[in-house]
Amino acid sequence: MATTVTTASGATWQEVAADRQKHRDATIAAIAPPLPEITDTPLNTIPLAKKYLTAEEIKITESYVEDLVVQLANGEISSTIVIKAFLRRAALAQKAVCPSSSTSNY
Repeated sequence: MATTVTTASGATWQEVAADRQKHRDATIAAIAPPLPEITDTPLNTIPLAKKYLTAEEIKITESYVEDLVVQLANGEISSTIVIKAFLRRAALAQKAVCPSSSTSNY
């Protein structure tokens, strides 16, 4: 496991930020199937989900928790499918609001 860069270990805040951005980019890149780069982020990002996520992912991530619990308990969906749907939606949101560190100005 790689050592986390911290100010306590003597790193500057810029080094810590660069390390966290590198980690963010690596974890988003690990999402499968991969999400494309978002080069022209609209002011209203809500429609991006329908553009980049599957119908199943949208249905899951827009469901009430109470409904998901029932579906999970009944075996209609698996916890893995639910987790992957929320991970993909979170990764999409991150890509929409925060471009990769190679193009950001942090």
